[in-house]
Amino acid sequence: MKRRIVPSSPAELLPLQVESIGVSPEQEKIERPHGYPYFHWLQTLGGEGELSANGHTWRMAVHSGVLLYPGTPHRYEAKNGSWHTGFITFHGSMAASLVQSFGWNIAERFQWEAGTSRIFETLDDMLTLAESGGDPSGWQLSSDLYRFLTLLRTDARTDNRPSISKRLEHVQLLLDWLETSFADPGIGLTEMAAKLDIGERQLNEKFRELFGQTAYAYLIQLRIRKAKEWLPSRPDWTVRRIGEAVGFRDASHFVATFRRKEGMTPETYRKLHGSVKDEALG
Repeated sequence: MKRRIVPSSPAELLPLQVESIGVSPEQEKIERPHGYPYFHWLQTLGGEGELSANGHTWRMAVHSGVLLYPGTPHRYEAKNGSWHTGFITFHGSMAASLVQSFGWNIAERFQWEAGTSRIFETLDDMLTLAESGGDPSGWQLSSDLYRFLTLLRTDARTDNRPSISKRLEHVQLLLDWLETSFADPGIGLTEMAAKLDIGERQLNEKFRELFGQTAYAYLIQLRIRKAKEWLPSRPDWTVRRIGEAVGFRDASHFVATFRRKEGMTPETYRKLHGSVKDEALG
């Protein structure tokens, strides 16, 4: 049986607001030459379909879905038998800016690995909540929808590269090691690449794809993050000692790097977060 739930609409427009959510065990043919008035997510739960939008025609197999911007002309129908689909339509005061910030086109197709279940589970949880009527304010569904969209960003892919989650798995060994070894000033690109048994150039390519920076820049950022934790919580430690404890060879380099990254000196940061003890670098 087709299930289409229209949740209650609060008086205020939420940042993300679910307009409808549901499933269609026997998806019928749909043609919308003027598109749908809200963002429209459609995913395959079983069988196979075909969707055309923005000059593309996509095969809609299991573990795939398409997100359409409002007003995007499209059509879709079952192929090779029945097609079981799930859908969410949504809008909101921040919907357009959020979707744009993820870098998605007006018609974006997503795929994910067979073992990835969080996308389906979140859709199912949202449908159950909407059916129960247990969210009259709409804020819980708004929060769940944000999580759903971030899962599309991390667990699915829009090109031939592995998803962000899969790519993170490939470098997790190194990230875990850096969390415990960052204080060693001898760590460089060579040591980091050796942890993953890959070349330094390949390591930097992976880090630029995932974090928008080189592997060594990631390490410096980690050291600064640890310093930001310790400056207020270890008031008896001098700035010099904290700089050395997080992996900087000398205080001047630590202070200069901290100022460049945070726009203030370590002493100013320490005072800003509660410690007022005056100190010298030594």
